[in-house]
Amino acid sequence: MYLYTFIVLPLYFLSIIFSLSSMSWMLIWIGMEMNLLTFVLIIMKSPNNMMKSESTMKYFLIQSIGSMIFLLTIHSNMIYYNENSLKEVWLPSMALMLKSGMAPLHSWTPDIINKFSLFSLFLFISLQKIVPLMIMFSSWFPLLIPLSMINVIVGNLGSISQSSITKMIIFSSINTTGWMIMSFMESYYLFLVYFIQYTLISYFMYKFLVKTQIKWLIQVKSNVNSIKWFYFTIIMSMSGFPPFVGFIPKWLLIKKVFYLNSMPMFLMIMLSILTLFFYLKSSLSIITNSSFMKKWKSKKTMKISLLTMINIFGPLMFFMFN
Repeated sequence: MYLYTFIVLPLYFLSIIFSLSSMSWMLIWIGMEMNLLTFVLIIMKSPNNMMKSESTMKYFLIQSIGSMIFLLTIHSNMIYYNENSLKEVWLPSMALMLKSGMAPLHSWTPDIINKFSLFSLFLFISLQKIVPLMIMFSSWFPLLIPLSMINVIVGNLGSISQSSITKMIIFSSINTTGWMIMSFMESYYLFLVYFIQYTLISYFMYKFLVKTQIKWLIQVKSNVNSIKWFYFTIIMSMSGFPPFVGFIPKWLLIKKVFYLNSMPMFLMIMLSILTLFFYLKSSLSIITNSSFMKKWKSKKTMKISLLTMINIFGPLMFFMFN
């Protein structure tokens, strides 16, 4: 515990800061490798089992492939001298997409990340994405719009058919990645607002899953009303449904970017409406369910009234003073 708390976690956060503050590609690569090693140690901290060990090894191999591709592009001087070549633009960006689980190189994420601990899942869908996103925005700006569209399409369509909450969260993070990429089109400030808000909502979902030990939607349906209501508010907030907290950055993004890139933004809104309809339908069926099954009852209680109220009335305060 001492090694984990005072060495591994500080090194993990330091590796992210080191990568973001580096001025050369080699230092960025070194920072990402430090981040990979510390994140693997975080994954291995949870109770060991065969499935987790296999998933950890697969994750390490995929990350190693992405790192190798990124390093080869640096070694061959592609980034420094041939920025206008399509091949030289796509190779390093594809390596970053593979490492962060962005679409279209996302197919490994649902099955592998689903077997991680909840804390590792929370880190993967939040902090693990910030370095690749910042690098891609700084160096390969023309890729942002098509990459944003692909992530929104894959994230929305992938989350509709899921009954596992963790897989739903993974596809939701892919969808949110598309919106965060689009926020770069406006400013760093809008991206930071979106990223911080999504990280906080993801943290609330992480604490909810830790305390209730819920893994499937059927378990929420057969639980107590307070758990149902908290799940409803947090999933609606993650999907950006008004009037919940998650709607604020999405509204700011639509208001600022719609006139600059109206067609991509219009398609993203239409896809989000489709997913919102599915989330709303499934969440309302959970809330209105009056099952008396005891099998999935949570043994722990949660003090969720304050978080639920903030989630609902937070946007109202924002629009009142904006």
